[in-house]
Amino acid sequence: MKRNATLPMLAAAFAIFALWGVAATLVDRPMLPGPVESLAAMLRAFAAGTLTRHLAISVGRALAALAAAFVPALFLGVAAGLSRRVDGVLSPGAYILSPVPKTALLPVILLFLGLGNLSKVFLVSLILFFPFYLAIRDETRGIDRSWYDSLATLGGSRSAALLHVTFPAILPRIWSTLRTSAGTAFSVLFLAETFATREGIGWYIMDSWTRVEYAEMYAGITALGLAGLAVTAALDAAERLTCPWASNAPTGDR
Repeated sequence: MKRNATLPMLAAAFAIFALWGVAATLVDRPMLPGPVESLAAMLRAFAAGTLTRHLAISVGRALAALAAAFVPALFLGVAAGLSRRVDGVLSPGAYILSPVPKTALLPVILLFLGLGNLSKVFLVSLILFFPFYLAIRDETRGIDRSWYDSLATLGGSRSAALLHVTFPAILPRIWSTLRTSAGTAFSVLFLAETFATREGIGWYIMDSWTRVEYAEMYAGITALGLAGLAVTAALDAAERLTCPWASNAPTGDR
């Protein structure tokens, strides 16, 4: 996250918690505890280690799914963006499969892959793969071909073109897609963790709900949001390190 965005982020967080407090006061029912009570419950759960364990499991699953979707999508997306022939083979299938609601396949995935981490990581990575692939393909296809011609006149090879033209050109889009997909990963993972499991932040939130421990439930929701924010901040930092020409550009030029 950019340094100049820290103050607006803190202001937004303060506004959210203020609105939460006002809503809790107006509703005045146990189903909506105030932010102070929920944050206290979150700190107690972290101190006890229960929330830490469930959150760590969920973050590990989300990161594994991001990697499992991103790596093949990167290579296939670049190949399709550079070659019309490869694009003609891969993209029709992506167009057909991308709109299919993957969450409907959860029972089938559980039957084939079991109830452990593999089924949950596979479901999330399946959902993330197609947006990754299409975004990388489109960004690669949009690269100015004169850049490749200029490199070729200097004697550059195909591997040099990939290293010095293709990947630097698409890197900002890669980080942008990863940031967007991180939120999707946590959202889908929450759904996957509500079925046939006793681990993960999704299970923790739903278990708190069934036990009518609303403060713990909101503590889990808040912790999940903070985890997503931390992942996004890490991706922002990685973007600044790997492509400063994009991250330092004015907002209107990006």
